[in-house]
Amino acid sequence: MSEEHKLSSSEEEYLEAIYTRQEGSARAATTRDLADCLGVKDASVTEMLKKLSEKKLVNYTPYHGATLTEAGLTIATKVKRKHRLLERFLVDICGIDRYESHKQACEIEHVISDKAIDTLSTQLGHPATCPGGSAIPEGEKEDETEISKLSEMGKGTYMIRFLTSPEPETISRLCSLGLIPGLPVKVLRKIAHGPIVIEMKDTQIALGRDVAESLLVSPEEEKEKGIPERAKRARAHVTPG
Repeated sequence: MSEEHKLSSSEEEYLEAIYTRQEGSARAATTRDLADCLGVKDASVTEMLKKLSEKKLVNYTPYHGATLTEAGLTIATKVKRKHRLLERFLVDICGIDRYESHKQACEIEHVISDKAIDTLSTQLGHPATCPGGSAIPEGEKEDETEISKLSEMGKGTYMIRFLTSPEPETISRLCSLGLIPGLPVKVLRKIAHGPIVIEMKDTQIALGRDVAESLLVSPEEEKEKGIPERAKRARAHVTPG
């Protein structure tokens, strides 16, 4: 967000609410629409719309409602993208129910950086929709790296991108095995209804399917020898459990 448009959380909430209204219909968001959505009084809505209009973020006509300007749409799209990706993370990874995930996403969306949310999108595999089925807007610099669960992959070499599990014990086990982000692993074979046999640093390991689901990976060309320097640096900070 540019310095010109440093906004408060409340201002972003209004832009997001107008975005949601325009997303669902072509007409402007009325004062009553926004008051109901945000749980505030009509007078508060009118005051805020005038303020956002002065900042050239909304087109506001009394008694007719408000629409987003191009600048307002850019900001609102970013906020909505953050909100829906956070909901996806909270529901899918943290196991939080949809109602609670919405409340928490509303709080986090105003403080998480664009870079962090782009990284989160990559780690989640660039989901297209939020848990409620609404589309997640694309980022300006969307990382198109394909991310998948290791349990879904065939034979080949992959780079571990992210560890994800609602069970802390699973993450600890993976780290104790040295399976950390930045490490290349090779899938050797998948035993029907059984474990997946992988190779890492010339060592073979049989992983249960449930554990392999916790490793998010991307395709990786085989290295001639050794592991990337970034993986070596990361490995130095892991204490086997």
